[in-house]
Amino acid sequence: MGIIRKKLDLILKKDAYPFQKDAFDEIKDKDYFAIFHEQGLGKTKIAIDLAFHWLENEIVESVMICTKKSLIKNWMDELNFHGNVPPLVLSNNKTFNSQRLGSPGAIYLCNFELIRDQIETYETFFNIRKIGVIIDESTQIKNPSSKTAKAFHRLAKVSKKRIIMTGTPISNRPYDIWSQIFFLDFGERLGKTFDDFKEEYDLSNDLNDNPGGQIILKNNLRLLNEKLRNCSVRETKKTAGIELPTRRFIAEKVPMDSKQRVLYEKMQIELSAEVLKDGELVEEDVEVILKRLGKLIQISSNAKLVDERYDLAPPKLKKTEEIINKALAEDSKLLIWTCYIKNVDYLKEYFKLNGAVGIHGDIKPDERNEIISKFKNNPKTKILIATPGVAKEGLTLVAANYAIFYDRNFSLENYLQAQDRIYRISQEKDCYIYKLLSENSIDDWIEALLDAKEVAARYAQGDIDEKEYSERINFDFTEILRDILNI
Repeated sequence: MGIIRKKLDLILKKDAYPFQKDAFDEIKDKDYFAIFHEQGLGKTKIAIDLAFHWLENEIVESVMICTKKSLIKNWMDELNFHGNVPPLVLSNNKTFNSQRLGSPGAIYLCNFELIRDQIETYETFFNIRKIGVIIDESTQIKNPSSKTAKAFHRLAKVSKKRIIMTGTPISNRPYDIWSQIFFLDFGERLGKTFDDFKEEYDLSNDLNDNPGGQIILKNNLRLLNEKLRNCSVRETKKTAGIELPTRRFIAEKVPMDSKQRVLYEKMQIELSAEVLKDGELVEEDVEVILKRLGKLIQISSNAKLVDERYDLAPPKLKKTEEIINKALAEDSKLLIWTCYIKNVDYLKEYFKLNGAVGIHGDIKPDERNEIISKFKNNPKTKILIATPGVAKEGLTLVAANYAIFYDRNFSLENYLQAQDRIYRISQEKDCYIYKLLSENSIDDWIEALLDAKEVAARYAQGDIDEKEYSERINFDFTEILRDILNI
């Protein structure tokens, strides 16, 4: 080997579950592969076993694990839990990084921004040393036009081994998978051009009135699953044979108060004028439309987010309080998910006597870790309120068995990842997932849109068969959107 280091202790401390061992055996001799196991099935364990195997057999000289900043601490803990090779953590300090990259390190930990902003440095490093790269939460490179994806596509060309990992490979739309797989095979399976791929895999707004388009989409999703089979492994909790308690989903309809409704309808008229021209949608992409209509989501959640003059308790607050009282009566802990920082602060203050804490992107990672630890370990800390952006991935929060989605946006990834923080290996209680929907609002569209996205994703990922797909798929989100816009 080209580097000299002390002999590594590559004995693993923990045995893998049978399904994790199966994945390891499938991948260990491949140059690249995707681990798409459902959230909560221990993808990190599989990755660590692979890294140790590469190092022990001198297949690579070093392993680079790339993850989100918020998950660096989690990876440090997991590497310590499963083995005895402490990672070298890279930072924003270029001088510090140069010293570490020049050392005989075995396992390096870095975040996506470092690769994006210092791609030349890492290309050089990968050129002079045999590196196996593991991308954790690979949906971070799903947009092929982003600087992050472009940097990693460059890095792929100089990597000895390449692994991507995520429990939600089709995080929002079927075409999200293209850039992730391109990192592995440079277009061999899904084509070299993203635009061509995207055209075949879109949940467009005309599908409800287009039976032919629905059939084409179904066939394309089936073919996509076939193309992914020989470069990825996928297990769900069901297929892995993981016995978990029951999980129940409860959709709670919440009437708006009169002030909230007036504000909503006024905003509805204003925003409809922005996205319509001569009675037709100016933009067909539902994500673009939904971003334009984002203020309707805010009003449906908490009208004070849009109008400071709104001085009533949001109607969803009362329903949240009812659910909290039910959970506390059972001596259970809760997670409350909201897309908005102001809501986190508002709800944390309102429920502080119930032992509520909150985390969001404005809180530094070290402080967030302390808050999460307090929620896990302090019996008096009963409620954690969080934005999906900082807590949806990589965290095991089975201290709670209730989750409330106070509001949601159009991101399927946020929704699936967030709910599985409590529903995963080591959960011992029945789980209750509450979705709060303001009556006759944009919440209805989000519910229908997320349902359609989830069914399409599960079919493409092989989680459900064609019969179940046909029974469950529904394109009603088109009609709901028309009602919202008064088309």
